[in-house]
Amino acid sequence: MNWAIISFLLWLFLFPSVIQAKVKGQCANCHTMHYSQHGGVLSEWGTEGPYESLLVNSCVGCHSSNSFSTHYDLGGCEVPVVLYTGAAAPTTYLAGGNFWWVKEGLGNDDTKGHNVFLDEDDDYLDEAPGWAIGCNNSCHTDLSKEYTGSDMGEGLPGKYGCQGCHLHPKHHANDHANGESGLVDSADKGWYRFLSGHSFTRKGVKGYEYKDWEAGHPNLAPGGTAHNEYIGDATATGYGFSQGDGAGDGVTAFCTGCHGNFSHGGQGSSSPWKMHPSDAVIPNSGEYASAFGATGGVGSYNPLVPVARPSLPSSPDSSVHIGTDIVMCLSCHRPHGSPYPKLMRWDYQNWPGGGTNGCAVCHTEKD
Repeated sequence: MNWAIISFLLWLFLFPSVIQAKVKGQCANCHTMHYSQHGGVLSEWGTEGPYESLLVNSCVGCHSSNSFSTHYDLGGCEVPVVLYTGAAAPTTYLAGGNFWWVKEGLGNDDTKGHNVFLDEDDDYLDEAPGWAIGCNNSCHTDLSKEYTGSDMGEGLPGKYGCQGCHLHPKHHANDHANGESGLVDSADKGWYRFLSGHSFTRKGVKGYEYKDWEAGHPNLAPGGTAHNEYIGDATATGYGFSQGDGAGDGVTAFCTGCHGNFSHGGQGSSSPWKMHPSDAVIPNSGEYASAFGATGGVGSYNPLVPVARPSLPSSPDSSVHIGTDIVMCLSCHRPHGSPYPKLMRWDYQNWPGGGTNGCAVCHTEKD
């Protein structure tokens, strides 16, 4: 054994976290070579199989649990849970929320999340609210229907549900150069949480992925660093990734790919307001000067009301910088599902008298 090999082995043992960001463990935890065995369908297959890439289950199937509502261990690999299947609503969930409130037979309320379940028709909507892109029979319209077209030349028919947003997942990508958490800002890394546009856009969402997806602390007290980081573009005027380059590759740009009429950035100082702005700087004036408990333009970051940054920090920032940081779609909504109507992050409907007025975090004089 030469010194090069010995040095490499020592590097693996001394610095294992460098290579542990991607999926690890036995291949059979996620894949199988055959759909059937001994004359019957394999028991580990989900009801909709077989699946692409020899997977044993669908996206939601793999990321479901009857015992854990945030994450579970699968052969040494931590798997985030997006659908808790227990009888009672989960009390803890990830930053994106949980599909429990939407799923038929569980929460069964389509007002509280994105409906990603095949052929479970939305009880209230025929198309995405604010739909503007003009792409019929696609994930831009309805995530619960299988899109049978050619996926705009990509040769990926049959997408629906989770894959309507997480278009090109890369579970084997070494996405975090600094270990379990890190900045994700390129296609090679799989984009932030695998959120990307079609291949021809060459764009995806950029962000800082906190290592445990904010697991178990959705309402974590302000002032900590246990949270994701998002990028925003306060100069944007369009929708989708056409909003711009650089900071335009943010979650608001992504959301408006389906909800284009909710793109309210770049409104300047127009008055009176007709729509709440998104991707707009929080003003360092009036009632907003004390948003997030700020004094001197600096407040405490609150994971219940996250903000976007004009440029991404190298690690989570415990502060909100008034006059610089940005309100975005995720400041008020959870993308998967929440206990509250309109995917809200807090119980605004029962306020006043009960619930929570999360709006008052920025609108400090209107509580």
